[in-house]
Amino acid sequence: MESQQGSMTPEEIDVFARGLHHLASVDGIDPREAALIAEFLREAGATITMDDLKGTSFSKFEAVQVFDKTYLRRIFLKTAIALVHQDGRTSLPERLALAELADVFGLSNVEFVELEQEALAAGLA
Repeated sequence: MESQQGSMTPEEIDVFARGLHHLASVDGIDPREAALIAEFLREAGATITMDDLKGTSFSKFEAVQVFDKTYLRRIFLKTAIALVHQDGRTSLPERLALAELADVFGLSNVEFVELEQEALAAGLA
């Protein structure tokens, strides 16, 4: 996944993938969620696989440190929003997990809602 600022580092890809897998696992991974994660792994040129992700953990605090730029945090959250909408519904545990991430990333409720609207308008979610 290329950004205007350049390619993601292997560490960023790893945390991004573990974060998406964690969010998808909150209420059980739907095949559409798995497909989105697999697509990210392919596009990012990741060396880890979906099977590798099954035994991993994710820390929102690690994500804050690794995603040290606002644009990375926004890309991650937009992708996370798209992910939880893949199965056609967003469960309460998924909403809470997204809200915790937005909070730890320092986004206000208004900024998070705007980001969610951007994801929906772009057809990501």
